[in-house]
Amino acid sequence: MNNYVLSHPPGIQLFNYTATFRRESDYPLTLQWLPGVGYLRGPAVPLAEKDAWRRRGYGPVLYLQSHCDVPSDRDRYVRELMKYIQVDSYGKCLHNRELPSERLKDTSTATTEDSEFMTFIARYKFHLALENAICDDYMTEKLWRPMHLGAVPVYRGSPAVRDWMPNNLSIILIDDFDSPQELAKYLDFLDKNGEEYMKYLEYKNLGGIKNQFLLESLERREWGVNDMTLPNYLNGFECFICDRENTRIKEEQEHKKSHGKIPAPRPRIAQSKHMGCPMPTPGFGSVEDLPGGDSWKEMWLQDYWQSLDQGEALTAMIHRNESHQGRFWDYMHEIFLKRTRQH
Repeated sequence: MNNYVLSHPPGIQLFNYTATFRRESDYPLTLQWLPGVGYLRGPAVPLAEKDAWRRRGYGPVLYLQSHCDVPSDRDRYVRELMKYIQVDSYGKCLHNRELPSERLKDTSTATTEDSEFMTFIARYKFHLALENAICDDYMTEKLWRPMHLGAVPVYRGSPAVRDWMPNNLSIILIDDFDSPQELAKYLDFLDKNGEEYMKYLEYKNLGGIKNQFLLESLERREWGVNDMTLPNYLNGFECFICDRENTRIKEEQEHKKSHGKIPAPRPRIAQSKHMGCPMPTPGFGSVEDLPGGDSWKEMWLQDYWQSLDQGEALTAMIHRNESHQGRFWDYMHEIFLKRTRQH
């Protein structure tokens, strides 16, 4: 989620219906990266095999990212964490270790559920799972894939992630710790205490998934993930829109026939809570601590507020029936001058 235009009211309110990761969306796609309950119940690598992996010199923690410089500023946090615990990083971001074969080094392999690749990363006890952006209900394969494999996600992303977890002890939340050093101490403790570590995998046991909200959400959704018996979410959303618009047409017809006795249908406008990602913050430390010229600060803080201007410019173009897209930056300049005069 790297486009903040839709996180500001002027941008999102240009739409009537939404299908986003937020549960408040008209057609929520919160669990679009979770195929089903069976995916969570996949077998884990035995602890003895994970410990043997550690004795061969591999770290307890895996980091696998090739999309660097993202709004969540995850590399800044991971870089600090690396000072206190061994983190094996195989992606382009903070790269410090090579994958065992050229085939696995192929980015297209690392972004799929290739069996050889999955077998390799499943041996790690912990996977760093830091989303591109910090938004409520924004949860991707970075969270669900480690759980499928039986690794423990060390997670930062959706502040509401606990609402969706299979039980009360299945992930480690970075923001529960005062510092990367404190997190590293806890990971080291679990690495050396197998009984405590295995508590994080109890959801894989029979009856271990206790979150009724999660189970009911999976049961209720009308679309599927890699399920040929159900429509995918794109087709499902199309049908949803058709149903809603047909209902609206009928309501308009009834309103006309009643000569005003039956009220007209109210306009449908998307709301900020359908996306609503907050302003990005540094992955570690505060904005005030960042040095001048920091690339993340210059890119994402500016982008967040410029996206507000873009939303206002698009709204103005629509209200004025502007048909020339090349005039977009003229509208942006007009908004910039207006803000300058206000300050």
